[in-house]
Amino acid sequence: MRILLADDEKNILIIYSEMLSGNGHEVTAVSNGSEVIRLLDEIDFDMLILDLYMPEMDGFEAIQTLRDKGYTVPVLVMTGHFPDDEVTARLEGLQVYATLRKPVMISTLLNAVNEAASA
Repeated sequence: MRILLADDEKNILIIYSEMLSGNGHEVTAVSNGSEVIRLLDEIDFDMLILDLYMPEMDGFEAIQTLRDKGYTVPVLVMTGHFPDDEVTARLEGLQVYATLRKPVMISTLLNAVNEAASA
């Protein structure tokens, strides 16, 4: 599966990229929402995993932009601000498959990826 991973924390990008790659996924890692949109316009990804709070364009804006463009790629979000009423309200209607609380355990992320892929 081709996965686009977005987070502004370099260590998270490294750890999760290695873990997902080690489980047979092709991972492209970026550090902000603007890069997410640029890459989605160029490459067909099977899944998007992103942090909600990033510089330049946050995850909320990135998801809204990709949905406005008609992209239906499954989205998993990661945030340290969940459960949170603001996060829940801002994600409403954005067709997010799952919201994962950071720090996300590797097994939890793998399970969520597998569930979203088979949905």
